[in-house]
Amino acid sequence: MPFVEWFDVSLPIVEDMAVWPGDPRPVQGWQQRLGDGDAVDLSQWTLGSHTGTHVDAPSHFLAGAPDLEALGLEPLVGPCRVVDLALRGLPERDEHFERVLFKRNRGIDPDMAAELVARGVRLVGVDSLSIEPAEAVAAGAPTHRVLLSAGVAILEGLVLEAVQPGEYLLIALPLRLQHSEASPVRAVLLRR
Repeated sequence: MPFVEWFDVSLPIVEDMAVWPGDPRPVQGWQQRLGDGDAVDLSQWTLGSHTGTHVDAPSHFLAGAPDLEALGLEPLVGPCRVVDLALRGLPERDEHFERVLFKRNRGIDPDMAAELVARGVRLVGVDSLSIEPAEAVAAGAPTHRVLLSAGVAILEGLVLEAVQPGEYLLIALPLRLQHSEASPVRAVLLRR
């Protein structure tokens, strides 16, 4: 059966977008412009690896841990479950899922992260700039560390307002950056 719905769940990258405190802002510079008589429009972007919707690899917080290339694409492509945290917490224990996206995220605590690891989750995504609040990151990022030390990919900055809870196919492809701890992604959800 073909997919009947798809959702682009990526943040648009623009110069005045929200970024994590201390992260570089995206900047677009023009090298050539058709309007100036050049043969083509040609821009140059400068942005951080955690700009917009992005994936964190284990090496983001853990020295010597796998980087983005070692993480691979498998955690970032496959069936997933969208859960609305305003309606419920984790799916029931007997529900199997490898990828979970949390809508209306207010921060996942280390205990919930450990439960996700125990259930065999390979990717956790959230619709906020970080999987945990700024004060938790400043205190050592325990939720990041629980997930990343277990090899769980973290997908942050999703746009899930128009997405209902349920089952989807996730495709979240990062740039093929070498030796990077993170990358912006174009993330889409498909539903039958």
